[in-house]
Amino acid sequence: MGSFWKKVFGKKEETACCEGKGQYGVDYVRVSEMMQFNRNLLEAWKLEQGGVEFYTKFLNEAHDEEGREMYRKLIEEERRHLRMIEEEIEEHKRKGYWS
Repeated sequence: MGSFWKKVFGKKEETACCEGKGQYGVDYVRVSEMMQFNRNLLEAWKLEQGGVEFYTKFLNEAHDEEGREMYRKLIEEERRHLRMIEEEIEEHKRKGYWS
């Protein structure tokens, strides 16, 4: 679990050594949950990228500076979200949680 998510959800309680592990000592439930989490990260990235494209379209169509400034701020917020997601993906890759 990435440091960002630890801050959000807190630390989980420790469980017994082999609790929930399969025949070969693999925690299949944890692996399945991590794979789903990775898919969710990719979906979140796509949605945020779509937000950047959405607001960029309206930025280009805006007729006044106040409107353009609002769209610029929204685009920057979406890009900030993208960076957070990308950092989480990179952390998963470093830890070997990404497949």
